[in-house]
Amino acid sequence: MPDVLPKQVQHLIRVFSRLPGVGTRTAMRFALHLVREGSGPLKELAEALADTAANVTLCKSCYSMADAGGVCDVCQDAGRTAEALCVVESIGDLLAIEATGQYHGRYFVLHRLLSPLKGIGPEELHISHLIERIRAEHISELVLATPLTTDGETTATYIGRLAAPVGLRITRLASGVPVGGTIEYLDRLTLARAFQDRKKF
Repeated sequence: MPDVLPKQVQHLIRVFSRLPGVGTRTAMRFALHLVREGSGPLKELAEALADTAANVTLCKSCYSMADAGGVCDVCQDAGRTAEALCVVESIGDLLAIEATGQYHGRYFVLHRLLSPLKGIGPEELHISHLIERIRAEHISELVLATPLTTDGETTATYIGRLAAPVGLRITRLASGVPVGGTIEYLDRLTLARAFQDRKKF
């Protein structure tokens, strides 16, 4: 970090660099751009961050995003089928699936995948809450839309085993999703075909 920069700017760069996919150079470009543009953009960013921190939280039902202390729009939408529940790793995956227009049920967002090597267990993924929802809401189909990676497969298998005794249909995204691929970055057609061709898990 160049010592010629004010400490405040250095701190801003460090904050930006903690964001996923943002390296030090990109973080520096962000910070320098904001400072160069004057106080207006900086104040707008600060206000947006403060507003988000104060008024956005995770949905009590599915762990997607919602207004503070509330339930998200998808969970409240009476027009969606209540019998299908799609399990995804991230909110980005949820948005990608929504963009296909192929799925009209509800979601459950894990935010992480099971990974014993990283110390990530079922508690961090709220899996007990997921099983409670399956039983309480009489879910008839559970769609396991975790990535086709080692951790994604481990997570899908674990959830599938816990949900199997309930007697519901358990499906997994099918052809079109490459092994090792991340759902959030698939194109719409590939993801749509994966949903159309999903198979029993």
